[in-house]
Amino acid sequence: MAQRGQQGQMASGDSNLNSQEQVCPEPIFRFFREHKVEIASAITRPFPFLMGLRDRSFISEQMYEHFQEAFRNLVPVTRVMYCVLSELEKTFGWSHLEALFSRINLMAYPDLNEIYRSFQNENLSFSAVLCQLVSPNEDWRSHEESPVHTDTLRRSCI
Repeated sequence: MAQRGQQGQMASGDSNLNSQEQVCPEPIFRFFREHKVEIASAITRPFPFLMGLRDRSFISEQMYEHFQEAFRNLVPVTRVMYCVLSELEKTFGWSHLEALFSRINLMAYPDLNEIYRSFQNENLSFSAVLCQLVSPNEDWRSHEESPVHTDTLRRSCI
């Protein structure tokens, strides 16, 4: 199994790693990187996204405070979120996608649903793997065949 390191390079990894510790395939990573502006624009306020990243230790407390200071200095939310996503990009993996497209984030930021659907349309394997990460006992193919709606996203795998 290949893994992306700090600089986005591919390196061999331990085959015993669970799916959440493994990094995303290159096409999904590239799609994330190329759509950071759209993702940042969809995240219109810090809560719950930024706090969720801190709670999952994807960003440090120091980095969290740095971003909060930017908000206090009236830096636009979308610009700060772009910086947050750039930080995530350095160690990007499945667990980051799971956090980004969590049920709470999809409800808090409705525009993320469109980006989530774009990920699904671009990479059908994205839907399969993400659903298996979140609901390993469900058959993802049954969700893939139905039209994607916000409620379907919430009920299916996130």
